[in-house]
This record gives sequence, C-alpha cells and structure tokens, in this order.
Amino acid sequence: MRDAFDELKGHKVTVFGLSMDPVEKQKEFSSKHELPYDLIADTDGKIAKALGVPLKMAGKFTARQAYLFKDGKLVWKDEKGATATQGEDVLNAISSSE
Repeated sequence: MRDAFDELKGHKVTVFGLSMDPVEKQKEFSSKHELPYDLIADTDGKIAKALGVPLKMAGKFTARQAYLFKDGKLVWKDEKGATATQGEDVLNAISSSE
C-alpha cells in the first residue's frame, strides 16, 4: 500500500493500517517502513472482531488482511495479506468497481 499510496490517493482512497499493537510500537513500525498513512491501535481487538479477522496466538495477533471500502461499501478483500502485490491488487479492484 505504501508504494501505491500516491496513485490510491488519486482515486480518493484513504489508506490506514490496523493492528493490536500499542501506539508506540506502531510509531516505530511506521517510521521504520516510511508509511505515508495512519495506523490505528486496536489493542482490545474490537475492530478486528467486527471485521471478522481471525485472531492468532491466543488472541494476541490478528491475521494479516486488507480491505478496500469505497463510498462506504466493501469492494475488495485480501485475506492473505500479500503485501508485495496489494497496491496493484487494490488499483485493479478500483478499476473493476468504477
């Protein structure tokens, strides 16, 4: 998503990350990977649960997944979290939904 961020913004897509990590750990991750989007700390897992994201290791971690909502509707979901191709996959999903 990072590498496709500018093109996604051109399609008026808002990107954000979500994890159960605390804010400080997310800040370190964001800085290390130079993420141009915000991260949300879902430390109690409520958002992950609402999205139906599977929990791992006794509920300490979530499975890596990605979702694309456009105009308030879910238009794409990546349950495998293929970070190498997600940006391109999202752009293809946007093209399909337009």
